[in-house]
Amino acid sequence: MRATALILAVVAACLAAGPASAATTAYAVGQGSPNNIPLSVPVTASITASCGFAPDAAPNDSYFAPNLDHGFTHDTAFVLQCATPLRMAIVSTNGGLQTAVPAPSGYTALAPYDVTLNIVGDGAVTASGTCAAATLSASAGSPCAFRGPASSGQGLKLNVPSNNQPGSYVRVSAPLYPGPSILVASTGYADTLTVTLSVSP
Repeated sequence: MRATALILAVVAACLAAGPASAATTAYAVGQGSPNNIPLSVPVTASITASCGFAPDAAPNDSYFAPNLDHGFTHDTAFVLQCATPLRMAIVSTNGGLQTAVPAPSGYTALAPYDVTLNIVGDGAVTASGTCAAATLSASAGSPCAFRGPASSGQGLKLNVPSNNQPGSYVRVSAPLYPGPSILVASTGYADTLTVTLSVSP
């Protein structure tokens, strides 16, 4: 039996808008002319482009598959509270399910799997993509389009806000293990996925 563990962690980022200004007029009371005096009052403020996960609805999860050879599928749901278009991205720590057990010739200590990111926005608008975990590692030569960290220009983009919409998830999956190398016997195959979020006007 080869047990696996996948841990999903979350980091959220937000960007702020620019300053605002306003003017007012002061009126003089009494006799004489003029009876009003223009008075400019600069006002500085900012409006945060609010985007984050709903309370208790971030994709924090741990999943244990009983046997890698047989394949697996597991969804981790999340809910967004974003008042602006956004981007989400994922980084895989190991680029696959990895164990520290040494792998002799003909064996491997790294098992492949896929990651699907599905984001649901207002008006039933969705954004979705699937990549091999190997393309989500920081050192991947041909990275996935939603490899993180997320920024205003990096990650899977949802072109509409998403306010408490159900149906968003991160899916980890693998078919029956195809080889050609044999997986070493271990209960410690594991990977960590880090999900990041950014506004993207």
